[in-house]
Amino acid sequence: MSTATITVQQRSTGLAGAIASEWTKLWTVRSTWLNLVAGAGLTGLLGIQFGFSTAYDNAHRPPGDFPGQSAVGGVGVSAVIIIQVVVAAFAMLPVTSEYSSGSIRSTVQWTPVRRNVVLAKSVVLAPVLFGYGLLVGLLAAVSGGLAMGHWADWSVRPLVVDLLSIATYLMLAGLFTVGIAFLIRSTAGTLTAAFLLLLMIPLMLGESSIRALVWLSALLPGGAGQNFLSGNTDPLSPTLSLVVLVLWAVAGLWIGVKVLCRRDA
Repeated sequence: MSTATITVQQRSTGLAGAIASEWTKLWTVRSTWLNLVAGAGLTGLLGIQFGFSTAYDNAHRPPGDFPGQSAVGGVGVSAVIIIQVVVAAFAMLPVTSEYSSGSIRSTVQWTPVRRNVVLAKSVVLAPVLFGYGLLVGLLAAVSGGLAMGHWADWSVRPLVVDLLSIATYLMLAGLFTVGIAFLIRSTAGTLTAAFLLLLMIPLMLGESSIRALVWLSALLPGGAGQNFLSGNTDPLSPTLSLVVLVLWAVAGLWIGVKVLCRRDA
């Protein structure tokens, strides 16, 4: 008498498979494309607004005051300070949407090493966020420069530097948002936290006359980003501000890994 033995092989996905899965999930949901279109449209409108505003201010200076041309990349920087919340929403959705739908349970089942879930989402989002930054920065610069007319400075080198700075900032801010998304889990909560830490709190503290609050603003992710993009050296240089941004992104992802490994999905 012979006994038939059936071997069931459970499939698990390593980091490479998790990355491929996250890439597919990112581009097969409607929210990704809606966010990209909305972000691009809003950026173009902001660029036009900033461009017309700059042209009007330059044309209505007091007699004897002759303003020079304005770099078009500066329009991109100004627009990104506002549009960064939209990019943060783009970065958090691959995490918060899975928690809201319950599909995070399937994700961790197919990727048993939970840190690979965070790493895979980060590896996929990093170049996409960088490209997103280049796109919105270029759209704002072009639309703003056209609106400025003869007041626009189209020098290539400053424009390239501004675009790379914008893309770097949005990538790091987005990765930080991914990390806190694993901590907070909800879309509304994560977006609120990102809005406060990237925009509102640094903006409010940075305008304070109290030096300690100005320093606190510069050490927050949004404040460091504003100093990095604008080239301000007070209170931190752009290079140190970039270091602060990298530390926030790494810390956010590290927290995301720890939380996902310890909590039930």
